[in-house]
Amino acid sequence: MLKIKLGFFLMIIAPLSMASNKWPVTLAGGQMRFQGELLAETCTVEAGDRQLIVRMGQVSSNRFKSSGDDANPVSFALHLHDCNTNVSDRVGIVFHGVADGKNPNILSVGEGEGIASGVGIALFDSNGRILPIISENQTWRPQIHRSRVLQFVAKYRATGNTVIGGAANGQAWFSLTYQ
Repeated sequence: MLKIKLGFFLMIIAPLSMASNKWPVTLAGGQMRFQGELLAETCTVEAGDRQLIVRMGQVSSNRFKSSGDDANPVSFALHLHDCNTNVSDRVGIVFHGVADGKNPNILSVGEGEGIASGVGIALFDSNGRILPIISENQTWRPQIHRSRVLQFVAKYRATGNTVIGGAANGQAWFSLTYQ
């Protein structure tokens, strides 16, 4: 009887002990490729300038008498740091945004109820030259000490002979190119 109990015990325990053995199985999975590029130390845009708000203020619609009239200039700057002149001695900037329907060189302030009409936002470089939206790069030479400040001006510009008051907000993005 002891033999039968021992045999029965071994029949139950043996499969259970084998169930805990794990044998590794290797199957073909696939391949991966890693691609990229390391850029030689280009400029870094100052953190506060990456989401810059240019406060245009309040301007009377009576200020604009005819198409092309500008409001007072509002200065703003983009600060670049850690620029490496070994990479490039020029940096270009392009502004992107929704262009005004009547003047494709300036930013639209939108359309609809409560939105100003007959006006857009014109952007200028530090020399007073207009920077058309979605145009070729404008370039500046680097300043000393590996950092530079790019100065700009924004102005409301009449796109028609009649300007109607309302919210006049525009949005632009910029990208930097190195030559």
